[in-house]
Parts: sequence; structure tokens; C-alpha cells
Amino acid sequence: MRRLAVPLLLSSLPVFALVSSLGGCGWASRHDETAKPDGFLLHGYVSVPGASAGVTGTACLAPPSAPDIHEGGNVRIADDQGRTIAAATLAGGVLASDGTGFDCNFAFELRNASGGRAAYQISVGGRPALTFTTKELAEGKPAVVPVTDAVRASTSPS
Repeated sequence: MRRLAVPLLLSSLPVFALVSSLGGCGWASRHDETAKPDGFLLHGYVSVPGASAGVTGTACLAPPSAPDIHEGGNVRIADDQGRTIAAATLAGGVLASDGTGFDCNFAFELRNASGGRAAYQISVGGRPALTFTTKELAEGKPAVVPVTDAVRASTSPS
């Protein structure tokens, strides 16, 4: 009897490991769905020109010309018809150089965005929405929202 139990136990280990790992992917508990979830990480950033010069990659604040862009600021995410489907918040600003001056970039993300939509509309701080195709976002391309009405700081002496 003992000789039979050991081979039976060893042969069942791979099956147990497979079933256990399916629970971690989130699919095994979705018994009422007919298709595997198509969620992806929608990520991007708001780019505000006119930041003070400094070391790229360090913390920064948006210039006074963009007071609605700040850490914790609201990001509205809508479907291609303009209906709000989610919200996110802006992370702290990070200084970046674009070759002509400095920008302050504020990252945002939405986990488990649906790949079944044609496009997403993203607006920040009550500004007009920009449209991004789901295909590009699902492939990992960031949604870059430029703030065009911010004043670029002058790098020349006055």
C-alpha cells in the first residue's frame, strides 16, 4: 500500500502546481465569464513646459502658469464617446529636459484598462480631452498630455 501511495503522490504534484498557479493569474476565479480578461496598464504623463532649470530626474513643480497641474491632480479617463469610465491622480512632478528647456512631467496610470474600446479620451485639470488609440496604449506607448498654454521659462538673462 505504501509503495502505491508514493508514486501516486509524486505524479499528482505537477497537476497541483498547475491548478495552484492558475489562481494567481486571476482567470480561475472568473467562472461566469466566457473570454479571458483583456485588461492592460494604461500609463502616461502630463508634460508642462517652463519648469525651472535643474537636474533631470529630480522633483519639480509646474510653473505658476499651470496651477491645475500638481501632485494629486485629477485625471479623467473617458471612452471614445466622452463618457467618464475612470479617474486617476497625478504623481509628483519629475524634471525632464527637451533640448530647448525644462519640462515638469507628472505621471498617471490606470490598471486593468479594457482593450475592447477603440480609444480613450484623457483630460487633466479640466482641460480639453486628448484621444489616444487603445491599440497603441495596450502596446505600452504612454499617453503624453502636453500642456500647451504653460509659459516656457526663459533661459537667457533679462
